[in-house]
Amino acid sequence: MVEPIRRTRLSQQIVAQICQLIRQGLFRPGDRLPPERELSEQLRVSRASLREALRALEISGIVEARHGGGTYVRDFSELDVISPLALVLEASDDLVGDLWETRSIFEPSLAALAAVRATQADIDTLAAVVDRQSGRFDGVGGNDRAIALDREFHSVIARASRNEVALRVVYLLNQVLHDGQRHFTTSSERRAQAWVRHREILDAIREREPHQARAIMLRHLQEVEAFILSEVVGDPPYPRLDNS
Repeated sequence: MVEPIRRTRLSQQIVAQICQLIRQGLFRPGDRLPPERELSEQLRVSRASLREALRALEISGIVEARHGGGTYVRDFSELDVISPLALVLEASDDLVGDLWETRSIFEPSLAALAAVRATQADIDTLAAVVDRQSGRFDGVGGNDRAIALDREFHSVIARASRNEVALRVVYLLNQVLHDGQRHFTTSSERRAQAWVRHREILDAIREREPHQARAIMLRHLQEVEAFILSEVVGDPPYPRLDNS
């Protein structure tokens, strides 16, 4: 069952957009953000809304304000795992944001471990799951079947890591997502994109490439999170900045 989407404040949409720009590399660690007046004009938002968003980013450790010197993206190595969804939802009781932040920290490392430790039986099981994900999921219950296979994919990787605690954590993460009833109906295009990433992760594990498995898993989780974030905040009422 798809729950109604709670629309968020404009400042939360700005937070999400700036986080995505940092991930995309338009703003890099150590960079100074455009002056407040310039950035508010580019986004076509009030300076008050922008200030509120920048305060949230500063509290969360994403940026730092230097007295008389502007606002800078913090220079540390874990910016890729910062979850804009977690920041958007932090004022609510919704755990979905925390879930995705945890997954972004945790599951890429599991994929790397699986690339080192998976047995041939693990790889065969993972390949069978990916093969089943290539089918159609139309009709009643199709979305639920797609979600179940996605969970199975991530659970198989956790088992292949040969870390019992990791397997329990992945199970708990799946339960939080299920109990929160955040079952978004995904399009066939969205499922196809996820299937491509799953194939790439499988290939990296099969080829015993832990660094590749880690990087693709992180990219996959960020893409899924971006989809959920678009469902939560909707399309922003301002132009998207990008580096294209």
